[in-house]
Amino acid sequence: MDKRQGGQEASSRDRRDRDPEEVRVWRGEDGRVYCTIADELTVLTPMFIRSHPLSDLERYLSIRGVEPKERSVAMGKEFGLLRNWLRLDPESRTIVEADLERRYLHSKVLAILSVRDYSGAQVCEFDTDRGLREVTLRDVRDNVVYLGGSRILITDAEGNRYDIEDVDDLDADSQTRLARIL
Repeated sequence: MDKRQGGQEASSRDRRDRDPEEVRVWRGEDGRVYCTIADELTVLTPMFIRSHPLSDLERYLSIRGVEPKERSVAMGKEFGLLRNWLRLDPESRTIVEADLERRYLHSKVLAILSVRDYSGAQVCEFDTDRGLREVTLRDVRDNVVYLGGSRILITDAEGNRYDIEDVDDLDADSQTRLARIL
């Protein structure tokens, strides 16, 4: 067996599907969040990333972070795919939900108040459920996702997301301004 095959086997062996009963998420006395998996591995400062963030919010979460024995600051190592995470114990679920809320926070667009062009970028003013927002869009083709029906997700230059749940629900002026953006 060559090294590549061995590496592939090891990585697939390391990343397993995990059931909620195997995973415990908790806050230590130092205030940091930890995740213990199957009573055999503790992950420091875990990140929970939705495997299907647009289509299946509640089914699978990737558990990523750093093992205590590692000194790497890289947070990309995956330790498992958590199935049916809503069945976690109450403390774990509360911590995971707070992490997901921060990671996947997006504003709902209620109206598009203005659109201005500046050297290839568009600066828009959105009225959202979180108040007025000035949004800079550089390359609209890369930053607009059509989610089916008339739902659109827009990501601005800073990575903030803005959800237009139904284009048809926007007022006529907002729809006209949206057409300029798209």
